[in-house]
Amino acid sequence: MPTFEDTHDPSTSAVMADIAAGPPSNRPMVWAGAFSALLHLLLFLTIGLAGYESSTPSSAPEIRVFVEPSDGRDAEQDMAGPVERPAAPITRPAEEVLASLAGIRSTTVRSPARQAPPSAPPTPDDTRSDSTPSTGGSAPDATPSTGSVSSDSPAEEGAVLTTVGVSDREAPAQAVAASQQQPQVAIGSAQQSMLARWISQAAQGLQDANLTQAHLSLQHQGRRYTAFLERRPASDEMGIDRVKVEITTEENGKRLRTLLQLKRLAFSHFTQLVDDWDTQVQLHDDEIAGRFHSNSEIVLGYDRVAPRLLGKVTTAAVRFRIANASGTRLMHEIFRGGIETKTARIALPANFPSLGRYPGSESTKVRSFAHATRVTFYSDGSYGWREIGSDAPEQRQALSAPHYILGSRGTRICIRGTVRGQVVVYSPEGIIVEGSLIYAHDPRSSPDADDYLGLISSKDVEIAPPNVTGPGDLEIHAAIYAKRRFVVTDEQAPGTATLLIHGSLTAGSLSATEPRYATRYAFDRRFEQVRPPGFPVTNRYEVEAWDAEWRDANDDPPGGAAASAPTSRN
Repeated sequence: MPTFEDTHDPSTSAVMADIAAGPPSNRPMVWAGAFSALLHLLLFLTIGLAGYESSTPSSAPEIRVFVEPSDGRDAEQDMAGPVERPAAPITRPAEEVLASLAGIRSTTVRSPARQAPPSAPPTPDDTRSDSTPSTGGSAPDATPSTGSVSSDSPAEEGAVLTTVGVSDREAPAQAVAASQQQPQVAIGSAQQSMLARWISQAAQGLQDANLTQAHLSLQHQGRRYTAFLERRPASDEMGIDRVKVEITTEENGKRLRTLLQLKRLAFSHFTQLVDDWDTQVQLHDDEIAGRFHSNSEIVLGYDRVAPRLLGKVTTAAVRFRIANASGTRLMHEIFRGGIETKTARIALPANFPSLGRYPGSESTKVRSFAHATRVTFYSDGSYGWREIGSDAPEQRQALSAPHYILGSRGTRICIRGTVRGQVVVYSPEGIIVEGSLIYAHDPRSSPDADDYLGLISSKDVEIAPPNVTGPGDLEIHAAIYAKRRFVVTDEQAPGTATLLIHGSLTAGSLSATEPRYATRYAFDRRFEQVRPPGFPVTNRYEVEAWDAEWRDANDDPPGGAAASAPTSRN
Protein backbone atom coordinates (compact mmCIF):
# COMPACT_ATOMS: atom_id res chain seq x y z
CA MET A 1 0.00 0.00 0.00
CA PRO A 2 1.64 3.25 -1.15
CA THR A 3 1.28 6.81 0.07
CA PHE A 4 -0.49 9.29 -2.17
CA GLU A 5 -1.54 12.83 -2.78
CA ASP A 6 -5.29 13.24 -2.82
CA THR A 7 -5.94 13.61 -6.56
CA HIS A 8 -9.31 11.97 -7.00
CA ASP A 9 -10.08 11.01 -10.59
CA PRO A 10 -13.68 11.74 -11.75
CA SER A 11 -13.65 8.43 -13.58
CA THR A 12 -14.05 6.65 -10.27
CA SER A 13 -17.70 7.69 -10.17
CA ALA A 14 -18.55 4.31 -11.67
CA VAL A 15 -17.40 2.68 -8.46
CA MET A 16 -19.08 5.10 -6.07
CA ALA A 17 -22.38 5.10 -7.95
CA ASP A 18 -23.12 1.61 -6.70
CA ILE A 19 -23.55 2.88 -3.15
CA ALA A 20 -24.84 6.42 -3.71
CA ALA A 21 -28.47 5.86 -4.76
CA GLY A 22 -31.36 7.04 -2.61
CA PRO A 23 -35.18 6.68 -2.70
CA PRO A 24 -37.23 9.35 -4.55
CA SER A 25 -39.67 11.53 -2.65
CA ASN A 26 -43.46 11.12 -3.08
CA ARG A 27 -45.90 13.91 -3.98
CA PRO A 28 -48.46 14.45 -1.13
CA MET A 29 -51.98 13.44 -1.88
CA VAL A 30 -54.32 15.61 0.19
CA TRP A 31 -57.64 13.86 -0.30
CA ALA A 32 -56.17 10.39 0.16
CA GLY A 33 -54.41 11.56 3.31
CA ALA A 34 -57.59 13.01 4.79
CA PHE A 35 -59.55 9.84 4.03
CA SER A 36 -56.79 7.71 5.61
CA ALA A 37 -56.77 9.89 8.72
CA LEU A 38 -60.54 9.46 9.10
CA LEU A 39 -60.22 5.67 8.84
CA HIS A 40 -57.46 5.65 11.45
CA LEU A 41 -59.60 7.72 13.82
CA LEU A 42 -62.51 5.31 13.48
CA LEU A 43 -60.19 2.34 14.01
CA PHE A 44 -58.69 3.95 17.11
CA LEU A 45 -62.14 4.56 18.62
CA THR A 46 -63.14 0.96 17.87
CA ILE A 47 -60.04 -0.48 19.51
CA GLY A 48 -60.42 1.84 22.49
CA LEU A 49 -64.02 0.71 23.09
CA ALA A 50 -62.85 -2.92 22.95
CA GLY A 51 -60.45 -2.31 25.84
CA TYR A 52 -57.21 -2.54 23.81
CA GLU A 53 -54.06 -1.39 25.66
CA SER A 54 -51.73 0.32 23.22
CA SER A 55 -47.98 0.62 23.58
CA THR A 56 -45.54 3.23 22.31
CA PRO A 57 -44.09 2.09 18.97
CA SER A 58 -40.33 1.69 18.80
CA SER A 59 -37.79 0.59 16.24
CA ALA A 60 -36.23 -1.68 18.87
CA PRO A 61 -38.00 -4.78 20.19
CA GLU A 62 -39.39 -4.48 23.71
CA ILE A 63 -37.18 -6.49 26.04
CA ARG A 64 -37.71 -7.39 29.66
CA VAL A 65 -35.00 -9.20 31.57
CA PHE A 66 -34.34 -10.69 34.94
CA VAL A 67 -30.96 -12.01 36.01
CA GLU A 68 -30.60 -14.78 38.53
CA PRO A 69 -28.31 -17.71 39.38
CA SER A 70 -30.89 -20.27 38.37
CA ASP A 71 -33.97 -19.73 40.59
CA GLY A 72 -34.16 -23.38 41.42
CA ARG A 73 -33.96 -24.40 37.81
CA ASP A 74 -31.78 -27.37 37.06
CA ALA A 75 -29.20 -25.88 34.74
CA GLU A 76 -27.86 -29.35 33.94
CA GLN A 77 -31.11 -30.04 32.09
CA ASP A 78 -30.51 -27.07 29.86
CA MET A 79 -26.78 -26.56 29.51
CA ALA A 80 -24.38 -29.36 30.29
CA GLY A 81 -21.10 -28.82 32.12
CA PRO A 82 -19.77 -26.96 35.14
CA VAL A 83 -20.78 -23.37 35.79
CA GLU A 84 -18.13 -20.81 36.67
CA ARG A 85 -19.38 -18.01 38.90
CA PRO A 86 -18.50 -14.36 38.36
CA ALA A 87 -14.87 -13.65 39.10
CA ALA A 88 -15.32 -10.35 40.94
CA PRO A 89 -17.95 -7.75 41.87
CA ILE A 90 -18.99 -5.71 38.88
CA THR A 91 -18.45 -1.97 38.72
CA ARG A 92 -22.00 -1.27 37.53
CA PRO A 93 -25.29 -2.96 38.48
CA ALA A 94 -25.86 -5.99 36.31
CA GLU A 95 -29.23 -4.69 35.14
CA GLU A 96 -27.64 -1.41 34.01
CA VAL A 97 -24.97 -3.16 31.94
CA LEU A 98 -27.40 -5.57 30.31
CA ALA A 99 -29.86 -2.77 29.62
CA SER A 100 -27.23 -0.60 27.98
CA LEU A 101 -26.15 -3.37 25.64
CA ALA A 102 -29.45 -5.03 24.77
CA GLY A 103 -31.89 -2.12 24.56
CA ILE A 104 -33.68 -3.23 27.72
CA ARG A 105 -36.46 -0.97 29.02
CA SER A 106 -37.63 -2.61 32.25
CA THR A 107 -35.54 -4.80 34.49
CA THR A 108 -35.84 -6.93 37.59
CA VAL A 109 -32.64 -8.28 39.11
CA ARG A 110 -32.01 -10.99 41.64
CA SER A 111 -28.68 -11.23 43.36
CA PRO A 112 -26.38 -13.65 41.49
CA ALA A 113 -24.21 -16.02 43.47
CA ARG A 114 -20.48 -15.21 43.40
CA GLN A 115 -17.29 -16.89 44.40
CA ALA A 116 -13.57 -16.23 44.27
CA PRO A 117 -12.03 -16.06 40.79
CA PRO A 118 -9.92 -18.88 39.38
CA SER A 119 -6.27 -18.31 38.58
CA ALA A 120 -6.19 -16.05 35.56
CA PRO A 121 -3.80 -16.69 32.67
CA PRO A 122 -1.55 -13.85 31.56
CA THR A 123 -4.00 -12.43 29.05
CA PRO A 124 -3.83 -8.86 27.74
CA ASP A 125 -7.60 -8.59 28.19
CA ASP A 126 -10.02 -6.13 26.73
CA THR A 127 -11.46 -3.03 28.32
CA ARG A 128 -15.13 -2.20 28.46
CA SER A 129 -14.90 0.90 26.33
CA ASP A 130 -16.78 -0.65 23.40
CA SER A 131 -20.12 -0.88 25.16
CA THR A 132 -22.30 0.49 22.37
CA PRO A 133 -24.79 -2.02 20.95
CA SER A 134 -23.73 -3.30 17.56
CA THR A 135 -25.71 -1.84 14.70
CA GLY A 136 -23.74 -3.67 12.09
CA GLY A 137 -24.11 -7.20 13.39
CA SER A 138 -21.44 -9.69 14.17
CA ALA A 139 -18.24 -9.96 12.23
CA PRO A 140 -18.30 -11.87 8.96
CA ASP A 141 -16.71 -15.15 8.10
CA ALA A 142 -13.02 -15.56 7.30
CA THR A 143 -14.08 -16.32 3.75
CA PRO A 144 -16.86 -14.67 1.74
CA SER A 145 -19.86 -15.29 3.94
CA THR A 146 -22.49 -17.80 2.99
CA GLY A 147 -24.01 -18.03 6.46
CA SER A 148 -25.13 -14.42 6.91
CA VAL A 149 -28.81 -13.52 6.91
CA SER A 150 -30.12 -10.02 6.41
CA SER A 151 -33.12 -8.56 8.20
CA ASP A 152 -36.53 -7.81 6.77
CA SER A 153 -37.55 -5.01 9.15
CA PRO A 154 -35.93 -1.94 10.69
CA ALA A 155 -35.98 -3.48 14.16
CA GLU A 156 -33.82 -6.32 12.92
CA GLU A 157 -31.50 -4.40 10.62
CA GLY A 158 -27.85 -5.26 10.87
CA ALA A 159 -28.12 -8.61 12.61
CA VAL A 160 -25.85 -11.23 11.10
CA LEU A 161 -25.82 -14.99 11.58
CA THR A 162 -22.41 -16.56 11.01
CA THR A 163 -21.49 -20.23 11.02
CA VAL A 164 -17.83 -21.25 11.20
CA GLY A 165 -15.98 -24.36 10.16
CA VAL A 166 -14.83 -27.32 12.20
CA SER A 167 -11.43 -27.56 13.86
CA ASP A 168 -9.67 -30.57 15.33
CA ARG A 169 -8.84 -28.64 18.49
CA GLU A 170 -12.24 -27.13 19.33
CA ALA A 171 -15.11 -28.13 17.08
CA PRO A 172 -18.78 -27.12 17.51
CA ALA A 173 -20.56 -30.50 17.60
CA GLN A 174 -23.70 -31.19 15.64
CA ALA A 175 -26.96 -32.03 17.42
CA VAL A 176 -27.35 -35.67 18.40
CA ALA A 177 -29.31 -37.94 16.10
CA ALA A 178 -32.16 -38.22 18.59
CA SER A 179 -32.82 -34.49 18.45
CA GLN A 180 -32.85 -34.51 14.66
CA GLN A 181 -35.66 -37.07 14.74
CA GLN A 182 -37.94 -34.55 16.48
CA PRO A 183 -40.49 -32.54 14.49
CA GLN A 184 -38.67 -29.46 13.22
CA VAL A 185 -39.80 -26.07 12.00
CA ALA A 186 -37.28 -23.88 10.19
CA ILE A 187 -36.75 -20.42 11.70
CA GLY A 188 -37.32 -17.79 9.05
CA SER A 189 -34.49 -15.50 8.01
CA ALA A 190 -36.03 -12.36 9.53
CA GLN A 191 -36.67 -14.17 12.80
CA GLN A 192 -33.14 -15.59 12.78
CA SER A 193 -31.70 -12.14 12.24
CA MET A 194 -33.70 -10.61 15.07
CA LEU A 195 -32.86 -13.40 17.54
CA ALA A 196 -29.17 -13.46 16.58
CA ARG A 197 -28.84 -9.73 17.17
CA TRP A 198 -30.72 -9.87 20.47
CA ILE A 199 -28.71 -12.78 21.84
CA SER A 200 -25.35 -11.42 20.67
CA GLN A 201 -25.99 -8.14 22.47
CA ALA A 202 -27.20 -10.00 25.55
CA ALA A 203 -24.04 -12.13 25.60
CA GLN A 204 -21.96 -8.97 25.48
CA GLY A 205 -24.00 -7.61 28.39
CA LEU A 206 -23.45 -10.81 30.34
CA GLN A 207 -19.71 -10.40 29.85
CA ASP A 208 -19.73 -6.74 30.91
CA ALA A 209 -21.85 -7.52 33.97
CA ASN A 210 -19.41 -10.31 34.91
CA LEU A 211 -22.27 -12.79 35.23
CA THR A 212 -22.36 -16.40 34.16
CA GLN A 213 -26.12 -16.95 33.82
CA ALA A 214 -29.13 -14.86 32.89
CA HIS A 215 -32.76 -15.22 31.86
CA LEU A 216 -34.11 -12.76 29.28
CA SER A 217 -37.57 -12.09 27.96
CA LEU A 218 -38.33 -10.51 24.59
CA GLN A 219 -41.70 -9.27 23.30
CA HIS A 220 -41.50 -8.78 19.57
CA GLN A 221 -44.34 -8.31 17.09
CA GLY A 222 -46.87 -9.81 19.48
CA ARG A 223 -44.78 -12.87 20.27
CA ARG A 224 -42.89 -13.61 23.47
CA TYR A 225 -39.46 -15.26 23.57
CA THR A 226 -37.49 -16.31 26.64
CA ALA A 227 -33.79 -17.10 26.68
CA PHE A 228 -31.47 -18.73 29.17
CA LEU A 229 -27.79 -17.83 28.68
CA GLU A 230 -24.85 -19.56 30.30
CA ARG A 231 -21.38 -18.09 29.81
CA ARG A 232 -18.41 -20.46 29.71
CA PRO A 233 -15.06 -18.69 29.97
CA ALA A 234 -12.09 -20.16 28.16
CA SER A 235 -10.47 -22.98 30.11
CA ASP A 236 -6.92 -21.83 29.31
CA GLU A 237 -5.02 -18.94 27.77
CA MET A 238 -5.45 -20.27 24.24
CA GLY A 239 -9.17 -20.91 24.48
CA ILE A 240 -12.22 -18.94 23.33
CA ASP A 241 -15.02 -17.73 25.62
CA ARG A 242 -18.41 -19.16 24.69
CA VAL A 243 -22.05 -18.73 25.64
CA LYS A 244 -24.67 -21.47 25.41
CA VAL A 245 -28.21 -20.30 24.80
CA GLU A 246 -31.68 -21.85 24.97
CA ILE A 247 -34.53 -19.83 23.42
CA THR A 248 -38.16 -20.87 23.90
CA THR A 249 -41.43 -19.53 22.53
CA GLU A 250 -45.01 -20.67 21.96
CA GLU A 251 -46.90 -21.15 18.74
CA ASN A 252 -50.48 -22.42 18.49
CA GLY A 253 -50.32 -23.48 22.12
CA LYS A 254 -47.15 -25.54 21.63
CA ARG A 255 -43.93 -24.72 23.45
CA LEU A 256 -40.95 -24.62 21.07
CA ARG A 257 -37.21 -24.55 21.74
CA THR A 258 -34.01 -23.82 19.84
CA LEU A 259 -30.42 -24.15 21.08
CA LEU A 260 -27.38 -22.25 19.90
CA GLN A 261 -23.85 -21.34 20.87
CA LEU A 262 -21.96 -18.05 20.59
CA LYS A 263 -18.26 -17.32 20.79
CA ARG A 264 -16.37 -14.23 21.85
CA LEU A 265 -14.17 -12.82 19.10
CA ALA A 266 -10.47 -12.39 19.70
CA PHE A 267 -8.52 -9.88 17.62
CA SER A 268 -6.88 -12.89 16.00
CA HIS A 269 -10.25 -13.69 14.39
CA PHE A 270 -9.63 -10.87 11.91
CA THR A 271 -7.22 -11.16 9.02
CA GLN A 272 -6.78 -7.41 9.35
CA LEU A 273 -8.29 -4.88 11.76
CA VAL A 274 -7.30 -1.20 11.72
CA ASP A 275 -8.44 1.38 14.24
CA ASP A 276 -7.46 4.70 12.66
CA TRP A 277 -6.67 4.51 8.95
CA ASP A 278 -3.80 6.80 7.91
CA THR A 279 -5.30 9.09 5.25
CA GLN A 280 -1.94 9.27 3.48
CA VAL A 281 -1.90 5.50 2.90
CA GLN A 282 -3.98 3.59 0.39
CA LEU A 283 -4.80 -0.01 -0.28
CA HIS A 284 -3.26 -0.67 -3.69
CA ASP A 285 -1.35 -3.85 -4.51
CA ASP A 286 -2.78 -5.65 -1.48
CA GLU A 287 -4.64 -8.92 -1.16
CA ILE A 288 -6.55 -9.69 2.05
CA ALA A 289 -8.14 -13.13 2.36
CA GLY A 290 -10.51 -13.13 5.33
CA ARG A 291 -12.29 -10.71 7.62
CA PHE A 292 -11.32 -7.07 7.33
CA HIS A 293 -12.56 -4.33 9.67
CA SER A 294 -11.74 -0.66 10.04
CA ASN A 295 -13.02 1.75 12.67
CA SER A 296 -12.47 4.64 10.24
CA GLU A 297 -12.70 5.44 6.54
CA ILE A 298 -10.40 3.36 4.36
CA VAL A 299 -8.65 4.70 1.25
CA LEU A 300 -8.24 2.79 -2.02
CA GLY A 301 -6.15 3.33 -5.13
CA TYR A 302 -5.88 1.43 -8.39
CA ASP A 303 -4.22 1.64 -11.77
CA ARG A 304 -2.76 -1.41 -13.52
CA VAL A 305 -3.33 -3.28 -10.23
CA ALA A 306 -6.06 -2.94 -7.63
CA PRO A 307 -6.59 -4.17 -4.07
CA ARG A 308 -8.38 -7.49 -3.70
CA LEU A 309 -10.39 -7.96 -0.49
CA LEU A 310 -11.60 -11.53 -0.70
CA GLY A 311 -13.57 -11.69 2.55
CA LYS A 312 -16.33 -9.50 3.94
CA VAL A 313 -15.25 -5.92 4.67
CA THR A 314 -16.84 -3.98 7.52
CA THR A 315 -16.18 -0.37 8.45
CA ALA A 316 -17.59 1.97 11.07
CA ALA A 317 -17.30 4.81 8.53
CA VAL A 318 -20.17 5.80 6.27
CA ARG A 319 -18.13 5.20 3.10
CA PHE A 320 -14.72 4.41 1.65
CA ARG A 321 -12.57 6.85 -0.31
CA ILE A 322 -10.72 6.51 -3.62
CA ALA A 323 -7.50 8.31 -4.61
CA ASN A 324 -4.93 8.04 -7.42
CA ALA A 325 -7.33 6.01 -9.52
CA SER A 326 -6.75 5.26 -13.17
CA GLY A 327 -9.54 3.80 -15.26
CA THR A 328 -12.72 2.25 -13.91
CA ARG A 329 -13.18 -0.64 -11.50
CA LEU A 330 -16.46 -2.23 -10.44
CA MET A 331 -17.00 -2.48 -6.73
CA HIS A 332 -17.27 -6.27 -6.75
CA GLU A 333 -13.83 -6.50 -8.38
CA ILE A 334 -12.32 -4.98 -5.24
CA PHE A 335 -14.76 -6.04 -2.48
CA ARG A 336 -15.16 -9.62 -3.59
CA GLY A 337 -16.67 -10.71 -0.27
CA GLY A 338 -18.92 -7.66 0.02
CA ILE A 339 -18.68 -4.50 2.11
CA GLU A 340 -20.81 -3.22 4.99
CA THR A 341 -20.52 0.37 6.19
CA LYS A 342 -21.68 2.06 9.42
CA THR A 343 -21.02 -1.01 11.54
CA ALA A 344 -20.14 -0.81 15.23
CA ARG A 345 -16.60 0.12 16.23
CA ILE A 346 -14.38 -2.56 17.73
CA ALA A 347 -12.36 -0.74 20.39
CA LEU A 348 -8.76 -1.67 21.05
CA PRO A 349 -7.88 -2.30 24.72
CA ALA A 350 -6.79 0.81 26.61
CA ASN A 351 -3.99 -1.12 28.31
CA PHE A 352 -2.78 -4.62 29.11
CA PRO A 353 -2.41 -6.24 32.50
CA SER A 354 1.03 -7.58 33.26
CA LEU A 355 1.78 -10.70 31.24
CA GLY A 356 4.44 -11.65 33.78
CA ARG A 357 1.91 -12.58 36.45
CA TYR A 358 1.71 -16.16 35.38
CA PRO A 359 0.97 -18.84 38.02
CA GLY A 360 3.65 -21.14 36.62
CA SER A 361 7.39 -21.17 37.09
CA GLU A 362 9.29 -18.03 35.96
CA SER A 363 12.16 -20.14 34.67
CA THR A 364 10.05 -22.37 32.44
CA LYS A 365 7.04 -20.28 31.37
CA VAL A 366 8.27 -16.70 31.22
CA ARG A 367 11.50 -15.03 30.11
CA SER A 368 11.75 -11.28 30.81
CA PHE A 369 14.30 -8.86 29.35
CA ALA A 370 15.22 -5.51 30.86
CA HIS A 371 17.33 -4.32 27.89
CA ALA A 372 16.97 -4.40 24.10
CA THR A 373 17.39 -8.04 23.07
CA ARG A 374 17.62 -10.08 19.88
CA VAL A 375 15.67 -13.37 19.95
CA THR A 376 16.07 -16.17 17.41
CA PHE A 377 13.70 -19.15 17.20
CA TYR A 378 14.97 -22.57 16.12
CA SER A 379 13.17 -25.48 14.47
CA ASP A 380 14.11 -27.86 17.29
CA GLY A 381 11.68 -26.08 19.63
CA SER A 382 14.21 -23.82 21.35
CA TYR A 383 15.07 -20.13 21.15
CA GLY A 384 18.19 -18.13 21.82
CA TRP A 385 18.75 -14.55 22.98
CA ARG A 386 21.52 -12.02 23.25
CA GLU A 387 21.38 -8.45 24.49
CA ILE A 388 21.87 -6.04 21.58
CA GLY A 389 25.39 -4.61 21.63
CA SER A 390 26.70 -7.38 23.89
CA ASP A 391 29.62 -9.67 23.00
CA ALA A 392 28.36 -12.38 25.35
CA PRO A 393 27.49 -15.76 23.79
CA GLU A 394 23.88 -16.47 22.90
CA GLN A 395 21.85 -18.23 25.59
CA ARG A 396 19.38 -20.97 24.68
CA GLN A 397 16.21 -22.39 26.21
CA ALA A 398 13.49 -24.81 25.11
CA LEU A 399 10.00 -23.41 24.61
CA SER A 400 7.45 -24.55 27.14
CA ALA A 401 3.84 -24.85 26.06
CA PRO A 402 2.84 -22.09 26.15
CA HIS A 403 5.74 -19.68 26.63
CA TYR A 404 5.98 -15.91 27.20
CA ILE A 405 8.85 -13.66 26.14
CA LEU A 406 8.45 -10.23 27.72
CA GLY A 407 10.21 -6.91 27.42
CA SER A 408 10.30 -4.45 30.30
CA ARG A 409 9.26 -0.82 29.96
CA GLY A 410 11.27 0.86 27.20
CA THR A 411 12.68 -2.46 25.98
CA ARG A 412 12.54 -3.42 22.32
CA ILE A 413 12.76 -7.02 21.14
CA CYS A 414 14.14 -8.03 17.73
CA ILE A 415 13.01 -11.42 16.39
CA ARG A 416 13.40 -13.89 13.52
CA GLY A 417 13.54 -17.66 13.00
CA THR A 418 11.45 -20.85 12.93
CA VAL A 419 8.91 -21.35 15.71
CA ARG A 420 8.13 -24.79 17.06
CA GLY A 421 5.69 -24.54 19.97
CA GLN A 422 3.28 -21.95 21.35
CA VAL A 423 4.79 -18.59 22.24
CA VAL A 424 3.89 -14.93 22.65
CA VAL A 425 6.37 -12.07 22.41
CA TYR A 426 5.27 -8.88 24.18
CA SER A 427 6.95 -5.49 24.43
CA PRO A 428 5.47 -2.26 25.79
CA GLU A 429 7.92 -0.38 23.54
CA GLY A 430 8.15 -2.22 20.23
CA ILE A 431 8.92 -5.42 18.33
CA ILE A 432 11.21 -5.44 15.28
CA VAL A 433 10.99 -8.29 12.76
CA GLU A 434 14.49 -8.80 11.34
CA GLY A 435 13.80 -11.78 9.09
CA SER A 436 11.15 -14.33 8.20
CA LEU A 437 9.17 -15.83 11.07
CA ILE A 438 7.72 -19.18 10.07
CA TYR A 439 6.27 -22.23 11.78
CA ALA A 440 8.18 -25.50 11.90
CA HIS A 441 4.91 -27.18 10.86
CA ASP A 442 3.05 -25.13 8.27
CA PRO A 443 -0.70 -25.31 9.04
CA ARG A 444 -1.53 -24.88 5.35
CA SER A 445 -0.01 -28.29 4.61
CA SER A 446 -0.11 -29.96 8.05
CA PRO A 447 -3.66 -30.12 9.46
CA ASP A 448 -2.39 -31.16 12.90
CA ALA A 449 0.12 -28.30 13.16
CA ASP A 450 0.29 -27.02 16.73
CA ASP A 451 2.76 -24.13 16.42
CA TYR A 452 1.44 -20.68 17.34
CA LEU A 453 3.09 -17.27 17.58
CA GLY A 454 1.66 -14.02 18.88
CA LEU A 455 3.40 -10.64 18.60
CA ILE A 456 1.93 -7.99 20.93
CA SER A 457 3.20 -4.44 21.34
CA SER A 458 1.70 -1.52 23.23
CA LYS A 459 3.36 0.71 20.60
CA ASP A 460 4.76 -0.51 17.26
CA VAL A 461 5.57 -3.69 15.39
CA GLU A 462 8.15 -2.88 12.71
CA ILE A 463 9.69 -4.60 9.70
CA ALA A 464 13.44 -3.89 9.77
CA PRO A 465 15.09 -2.15 6.77
CA PRO A 466 16.21 -4.15 3.70
CA ASN A 467 19.85 -4.28 4.77
CA VAL A 468 18.68 -6.34 7.80
CA THR A 469 15.87 -8.47 6.35
CA GLY A 470 17.43 -8.85 2.91
CA PRO A 471 15.94 -7.52 -0.33
CA GLY A 472 13.62 -10.45 -1.11
CA ASP A 473 10.25 -11.67 0.12
CA LEU A 474 9.44 -11.71 3.83
CA GLU A 475 7.06 -14.24 5.37
CA ILE A 476 5.51 -14.01 8.84
CA HIS A 477 3.38 -16.72 10.46
CA ALA A 478 1.79 -15.05 13.48
CA ALA A 479 -1.08 -13.12 15.00
CA ILE A 480 0.18 -9.52 15.29
CA TYR A 481 -1.20 -6.82 17.57
CA ALA A 482 0.42 -3.36 17.26
CA LYS A 483 -1.62 -0.99 19.34
CA ARG A 484 -0.05 2.16 17.88
CA ARG A 485 1.27 1.28 14.41
CA PHE A 486 2.43 -1.49 12.09
CA VAL A 487 5.42 -0.09 10.20
CA VAL A 488 7.40 -1.15 7.15
CA THR A 489 10.73 0.68 7.44
CA ASP A 490 12.15 2.21 4.26
CA GLU A 491 8.98 1.49 2.34
CA GLN A 492 10.32 3.59 -0.55
CA ALA A 493 13.18 1.15 -1.13
CA PRO A 494 12.87 -0.07 -4.74
CA GLY A 495 12.05 -3.70 -5.28
CA THR A 496 9.46 -6.28 -6.33
CA ALA A 497 9.27 -8.27 -3.11
CA THR A 498 6.17 -9.50 -1.28
CA LEU A 499 5.33 -9.31 2.41
CA LEU A 500 3.19 -12.32 3.32
CA ILE A 501 1.48 -12.50 6.70
CA HIS A 502 -0.23 -15.82 7.37
CA GLY A 503 -2.33 -15.29 10.44
CA SER A 504 -3.76 -11.96 11.60
CA LEU A 505 -2.82 -8.27 11.86
CA THR A 506 -4.45 -5.74 14.22
CA ALA A 507 -3.04 -2.22 14.36
CA GLY A 508 -3.87 1.26 15.52
CA SER A 509 -2.73 2.40 12.07
CA LEU A 510 -0.57 1.18 9.19
CA SER A 511 2.35 2.67 7.31
CA ALA A 512 2.70 2.41 3.55
CA THR A 513 4.41 -0.74 2.26
CA GLU A 514 5.02 0.04 -1.44
CA PRO A 515 7.15 0.05 -3.47
CA ARG A 516 9.27 -2.08 -1.15
CA TYR A 517 6.53 -4.70 -0.68
CA ALA A 518 3.30 -5.81 -2.22
CA THR A 519 1.32 -7.33 0.65
CA ARG A 520 -0.58 -10.59 0.95
CA TYR A 521 -2.58 -11.30 4.10
CA ALA A 522 -3.94 -14.83 4.54
CA PHE A 523 -6.03 -15.92 7.52
CA ASP A 524 -4.85 -18.84 9.66
CA ARG A 525 -8.08 -20.84 9.87
CA ARG A 526 -7.02 -22.42 13.15
CA PHE A 527 -7.62 -19.03 14.77
CA GLU A 528 -11.37 -19.58 14.41
CA GLN A 529 -11.19 -22.01 17.33
CA VAL A 530 -7.99 -21.18 19.21
CA ARG A 531 -5.84 -18.08 19.73
CA PRO A 532 -2.14 -17.64 20.43
CA PRO A 533 -1.46 -17.67 24.18
CA GLY A 534 -2.87 -14.62 25.94
CA PHE A 535 -3.84 -12.87 22.71
CA PRO A 536 -6.20 -9.89 23.25
CA VAL A 537 -9.95 -10.38 22.88
CA THR A 538 -12.76 -8.07 21.82
CA ASN A 539 -16.06 -7.59 23.59
CA ARG A 540 -17.98 -8.83 20.55
CA TYR A 541 -19.91 -12.11 20.29
CA GLU A 542 -21.16 -13.96 17.23
CA VAL A 543 -23.27 -17.05 16.60
CA GLU A 544 -21.00 -20.07 16.23
CA ALA A 545 -23.38 -23.04 15.99
CA TRP A 546 -27.13 -23.05 15.34
CA ASP A 547 -29.34 -25.28 13.25
CA ALA A 548 -31.96 -22.45 13.15
CA GLU A 549 -34.91 -24.77 13.77
CA TRP A 550 -37.70 -24.86 16.33
CA ARG A 551 -38.35 -28.19 18.06
CA ASP A 552 -41.09 -29.27 20.44
CA ALA A 553 -39.74 -28.43 23.89
CA ASN A 554 -41.59 -31.41 25.37
CA ASP A 555 -39.81 -33.92 23.13
CA ASP A 556 -36.26 -33.63 24.50
CA PRO A 557 -33.85 -36.43 23.61
CA PRO A 558 -32.46 -38.65 26.39
CA GLY A 559 -30.41 -36.47 28.73
CA GLY A 560 -32.58 -33.38 28.27
CA ALA A 561 -32.10 -30.32 26.16
CA ALA A 562 -28.40 -30.23 26.87
CA ALA A 563 -27.92 -33.39 24.84
CA SER A 564 -28.85 -31.57 21.65
CA ALA A 565 -27.15 -28.27 22.41
CA PRO A 566 -24.29 -27.25 20.14
CA THR A 567 -21.08 -27.81 22.07
CA SER A 568 -17.35 -27.45 21.68
CA ARG A 569 -14.18 -28.68 23.30
CA ASN A 570 -12.50 -25.80 25.06
